[in-house]
Amino acid sequence: MMLTLSAATVIAQIRPDVQTLPDGDYRYRDSFAIDRPFREIQFRKRDRYITGSDSDKRTGKSYCFRGIPQHNSIVNITVAIDISPKTAQKTEWKLAPGNPINFDRLYPLQTGPGLELYKCLTAFLPELKKS
Repeated sequence: MMLTLSAATVIAQIRPDVQTLPDGDYRYRDSFAIDRPFREIQFRKRDRYITGSDSDKRTGKSYCFRGIPQHNSIVNITVAIDISPKTAQKTEWKLAPGNPINFDRLYPLQTGPGLELYKCLTAFLPELKKS
């Protein structure tokens, strides 16, 4: 009798950690289903910083953030909250500490950035010029 052993075949989608992504614009979602509410994160990675928008279509909440990638998370987050009155010509931002964002359950999309990302990049513009 002859016994043959073979290595187990593992099929997995290999996604790079957020930390190892090259500089550029990215978009992630928590679902591929378009017909139901979802959470979407758009961000721009430049050097050692990530600036972006985190919007939850289920709750209608959205905020801008800036932080540092660490493995598959963004840490040391600063959140920018729009505090402008609806009639204001210029947007005013309040900065506050934020919670880390983990990408383990988010899926990358092939689409480029949208208006939310542009708005968030302007929220951190003074800080972007410093770095």
